[in-house]
Amino acid sequence: MKVFSPEGLRDISGIIREKEEKVKEIEVVKLNETENLTQLLVFIRTAEVPHYHAEHDLTFLVLKGHGELYLDGRKEKLKEGDVAFIPKGKVHFYTNTSVVSVLLANFSPRYDGRDSVRVEQVR
Repeated sequence: MKVFSPEGLRDISGIIREKEEKVKEIEVVKLNETENLTQLLVFIRTAEVPHYHAEHDLTFLVLKGHGELYLDGRKEKLKEGDVAFIPKGKVHFYTNTSVVSVLLANFSPRYDGRDSVRVEQVR
C-alpha cells in the first residue's frame, strides 16, 4: 500500500505490518501535514472514548479491519474500503471489532492532537 505526495512515493505496508502487531490500544503515525490538513494512520485495537473535535473536521478510510462508528447518536458498521466524514462538533467514537483496525485519517485544518473533547455517553 502506498501514499503518493509531493515528497514522493511512500510504501506504508511496512508501517502497517509493524504497528498492527504491537499496538496495545490506540497508536497514531503522522504521514503528511500542511497548514490546512494533517494525515494520520490510526491503529485501534480497542475503542476510542466518546469525544468531539471543536475545531476540526475528520474524514477517515478504513484500510484494514472492521469496527463500529458511533456518530451523533447513530451506529454504523464499517469495513475495509468504507469512508466516514465527521464534521467538527459531532460526538463520535470508533470501536474495533477485528484484531486491529487501521484507519487513514485526514483532519482539517492541521491537527496537533489537542482538539479532542471527551464526553460522557452510553455505548
